[in-house]
Amino acid sequence: MKTHRLPLVAALLAGGFLATAWHQNWFKPVTAMAQNKQPVVQENLARAEELSFAFRTVAKSTLPAVVSIEATKKVARRPMIQGDSPFGNDLEDHPLFRDFFRQLPQQLPNQPREQALGQGSGFIIDPSGLIMTNAHVVRGADEVKVQLSDGREFTATDIKADDRADVAVIRISVKETLPYLSLGDDEQMEIGDWVLAFGSPFGLHRTVTQGIISAKSRGLSDMRMRQEFIQTDAAINPGNSGGPLVNLKGEVIGINTAISTSSGGYDGVGFAVPVSMAKWVGDQLAKDGKVKRAYFGVLPQDIDAGIAEALKLSTPKGVLVTQVTKGSPADKAGLQIQDVILEVNGQEITNSRKLISVVEKTPVGTECPVVILRDGKNMALKLTVEEFPEELFAAESGGDVTGEAKNLPELGIDVQTLTPEIAEQLNIEGTSGVVITSVSESGLGARFGLEPGDVILKIGNTNVSTPEEAEKAMAEVKEQGRILLFVKTPNGTKFFSVPLRSRE
Repeated sequence: MKTHRLPLVAALLAGGFLATAWHQNWFKPVTAMAQNKQPVVQENLARAEELSFAFRTVAKSTLPAVVSIEATKKVARRPMIQGDSPFGNDLEDHPLFRDFFRQLPQQLPNQPREQALGQGSGFIIDPSGLIMTNAHVVRGADEVKVQLSDGREFTATDIKADDRADVAVIRISVKETLPYLSLGDDEQMEIGDWVLAFGSPFGLHRTVTQGIISAKSRGLSDMRMRQEFIQTDAAINPGNSGGPLVNLKGEVIGINTAISTSSGGYDGVGFAVPVSMAKWVGDQLAKDGKVKRAYFGVLPQDIDAGIAEALKLSTPKGVLVTQVTKGSPADKAGLQIQDVILEVNGQEITNSRKLISVVEKTPVGTECPVVILRDGKNMALKLTVEEFPEELFAAESGGDVTGEAKNLPELGIDVQTLTPEIAEQLNIEGTSGVVITSVSESGLGARFGLEPGDVILKIGNTNVSTPEEAEKAMAEVKEQGRILLFVKTPNGTKFFSVPLRSRE
């Protein structure tokens, strides 16, 4: 009996506690909190559903105009000689396969075969069958096949590409009107805006990924692609190239082009050609088959904190002129080496790619105002742009240099006079400057990238042509703490900002 009384007593006590708690309103605040949270949860859920609906709407309107592209090239078959193993010599020596390989024909017919160059994506920009994609998707192809969203396949009848911008337009012959995408305005997009990336990654057709604009005006290390890019964290993988990057209005604001990766796949950093550039290039390709660009005739260099300090700039801004091509628009307008270009056509120049982007799209023959900084003072110039000559900047090749030299201990380098013989050996035009013959591994020169074969043209504001002039110029500037060296390298002329103070 006693064993059954304990549960009964516990139940009576619990019931009394609950009755008292209810009578004293102990649970009402908790109940009220739960009730108050319901509207917040519902509001957040509604917002999530709105975003999901926006993604769904954009995907439905965009996917019908997205295409998959396969590029192929015809190549000759390699003749196979008797005894050749298509699997390598290890299998050929195996007793189970030895007789088989000996029975191979003396030579297979040398007939051409198709070799896949790669797969990519594209999108229809005109209902008559005009498609935009990346130039690298179709580069070198003898045949380009296009698969529409409904599964039909067509062979492109016309292919025009511009490698410099990595933009191509291709045409397919269709009788009906095709769905197409509207081109938006990437300049209206801001960092943090939602975007969707469309394409065929790894051959998975009609794939959609989402993300945001991570950055604008990004540059790639490949200087053949000199324009600015949109950076996004929307997943981009092999096969996405050429597909559209779309805003929540369903407008194309970029072409998915490249990724920064350590694994070969998606690492969270993708790049798209801005649609403003793609449209400018695409219109010219569709109309004329080529792109006409304007140029100044300068080789620009970005200004970092060290160069800004040496130039006595409060902040790094503009681009530094490191070379002026003789007879170019810049030369005719009076631009000089070490000028800082601040504005072109009223647009602020923040880096080299911005300068290239602004200048290249200026109509050839246009006179544009240019604001520069020279010797600490702003100057206004007028420059008439001309058409860009394709073979303007040829890379120079360096080489080993030997001969009598003088040491510049502040930099840890040896220099000597640049004679005509040495200039010819290094494939350098002209004989101004002093050539670096050796670089100490522990010196400042090595630390900041100076190499044998580089030619120092100026130290500070002084032109140097002999080791003695270089030594004197170093003595004059070494108390400044940080100096500018103007150097001709195998990749072109550039400025080096070198700190001489021990604290740096």
